[in-house]
Amino acid sequence: MAEFVSKTVAIGHAGLAREAKAPVRGIDRSPVFVTLGVAAVFIACALFSVYAHHQVISLGYEISQANQEEQELLQMSKKLRLEVASLKSPGRIQGTALRDLGFTNPQKDQLIIVR
Repeated sequence: MAEFVSKTVAIGHAGLAREAKAPVRGIDRSPVFVTLGVAAVFIACALFSVYAHHQVISLGYEISQANQEEQELLQMSKKLRLEVASLKSPGRIQGTALRDLGFTNPQKDQLIIVR
């Protein structure tokens, strides 16, 4: 790798050659910029912390709401299972058949016993 070095020489009024200082190009590290940089990092961290805290609270509310909905659905499921069991009961089916549909109990000669 080749490097290029540039040197500026100034000749003073006494005729002596002396090296002139070239301005350094790069990052200006004055205390104002350092302070602003640190403040910017601090503000960014604070904003991220607030955002993360907000997300935690928001998700907590969503979880609470989902748990409440789950409890309501479990209760409804329990009621529906009880209703299905009562609708399947042989006594209710026989009563509905005799009363509403006009069925009659079979006579003894109408019964066929399968063994």
